[in-house]
Amino acid sequence: MPAIAYKLTMLLEAQPGLSAGDFAGQWLSLEQADPLRADGLLGYAFDRVHDGAVPIKSTPPSPYQAATELWWAKKRDAADWFISRHFERWLQRRLPLMRGRPGAVGGEPKLIWERPDTSRLTTRVRILVLPVALRRLTVAQFVAHWTGAHAALALGGPRTKQRLLRLEDTPAADLPGSLMRTPFDGIGAIDFESLESMRAEFSEHYYHDVLAPDEPKFTDSSQSTALLTTSLRLFP
Repeated sequence: MPAIAYKLTMLLEAQPGLSAGDFAGQWLSLEQADPLRADGLLGYAFDRVHDGAVPIKSTPPSPYQAATELWWAKKRDAADWFISRHFERWLQRRLPLMRGRPGAVGGEPKLIWERPDTSRLTTRVRILVLPVALRRLTVAQFVAHWTGAHAALALGGPRTKQRLLRLEDTPAADLPGSLMRTPFDGIGAIDFESLESMRAEFSEHYYHDVLAPDEPKFTDSSQSTALLTTSLRLFP
């Protein structure tokens, strides 16, 4: 894949009374009939909420039923699409499924670590982490700790690299078009090879004794949230 300059994740809330499963099914049916294609779009994934709780300590439940992740060759390509009539037509066909216009988090993604040759693994699960920074930190301090010290700790468990597939952090930046801002200061995507691998990782003493105590040093856990998802690659 060419170099990725910008990633935008839309956070989707279903209409009241519409289950996460029905929401996902109807969204994917729309994608078959009206697929998202745009100049400069390098990748598109739909993440449906997985049954079960997110194992991250002190994380409040998420209000979202799904998310879409879009990777772009240039931020300008993303901006051009999100202010276009093509985007509005695409969105209007999906709005009847949603509580309202989607919130979003966008920025330059940082691929922290990736295990090679896992594209065909069908059991993978993804945690989408939506952190809110401690207000005593500057943006630069938050990003440095999250993508630096904390990421190094996240990879440092005794069996982490046997269970983890991919770790990507995207600090929040400006959003294009009329997308709704969220309170989150970024979005992290953590891929495990299976639900069992994820549960094993978060049950380790290393997580409870080392990684979890680091989270309050840079995030407000009462305002942050996360989603446990199954991710489906829709493009390419």
